[in-house]
This record gives sequence, C-alpha cells and structure tokens, in this order.
Amino acid sequence: MELVVRFVELIKVDNQGRIVLPKEVRQALGIDGNMELVCRVVGSKIVLERFSADAIHRAFEELKEIAPSLDLDTIKVEGEDKHIDRKYAFRKIGIRSIN
Repeated sequence: MELVVRFVELIKVDNQGRIVLPKEVRQALGIDGNMELVCRVVGSKIVLERFSADAIHRAFEELKEIAPSLDLDTIKVEGEDKHIDRKYAFRKIGIRSIN
C-alpha cells in the first residue's frame, strides 16, 4: 500500500485547544460540518478519521479472522437504547471518551 501525501499545511491550535481543518483537507476527505471524527493518538501523531459504524464492524470481523481464539462478545441493542451499542463498540476498540 502506497501512502500519498496530498496536503501539508501548518495549522494553529487556539487557547481552548481547537483547530480548523483547512477547506482543502475537508473537501479531499468528504468531511462536512456535522460529521463525527474519531481522534486517536498514535505515538506522537494525532490521527483523525471519519467515523463509520461499518468500519468498526469490518474491524471486528477482521479481528475475528486474525485471532479467532479471542472472546469477542457482542450485544444486539434495538429501540431507544441503540446508542449503547455505539458506546460499547468504542470501548471495545479502546476509545474511552465519547460525546
């Protein structure tokens, strides 16, 4: 897999820790104003990814194939409490803080 660097821009962090993603970056990744992003720290890097429940499900399927001996318990939530499923999925992949 070849990584292609499309943009290199210097961005500033304000006093409250906020940043603005440059328009070109938002357009290239299809990020709009109401989209949720997953923020991870990998070494000394911040990785922002578009949130996708499908991507989480695919990751779990890949994990089952790679390590079938792991006990990957799953729950099915329906109705008003369906947000629990999302929080559960985030906890399973190591993301602790969800708004």
